[in-house]
Amino acid sequence: MDGPSIDPQILAQLPQRPFLLTARVDDACTGLVTPWVLQCSVEPPLLVVAIPRGTEIEPLIRDSRQFALTALTEGDRMIDRRFDPPPPRNVDPFVGMRVMTGTTGCPILRRGQFWFECELVGHLAPESTHRLYIGQVLASGICQQAGSETEMATSRN
Repeated sequence: MDGPSIDPQILAQLPQRPFLLTARVDDACTGLVTPWVLQCSVEPPLLVVAIPRGTEIEPLIRDSRQFALTALTEGDRMIDRRFDPPPPRNVDPFVGMRVMTGTTGCPILRRGQFWFECELVGHLAPESTHRLYIGQVLASGICQQAGSETEMATSRN
């Protein structure tokens, strides 16, 4: 049975922007570019992110119970080349990149627009191509592009 017919022009009106989702457990770390990140609660601040099933980042998020998100600049070809498709498990895709780590230990790109660090509070596995991971925002900040340090504006709950 086919699903409902949805006009692609209508779907294109939904908010999307590229984010780099990152996670770390011990020495293992990886990243994944996703266009689907949405705020789903104000108090506490929660974000939901969609991740394709079977990607290398899923076990890292489940084991660490943490992840970070960096809002990317449209057309950042270096990030696309490094993370889309996602790198294999034995490769550190952050070598040579300007990153910082905050409270979660997840890599946060300095070249983005803004970032969030999240603690995993739940996930949903619908019968679809993606799983949904829900994170409570622990910290956030704006990336400073001109070679200065990234400013951290934290929110703790």
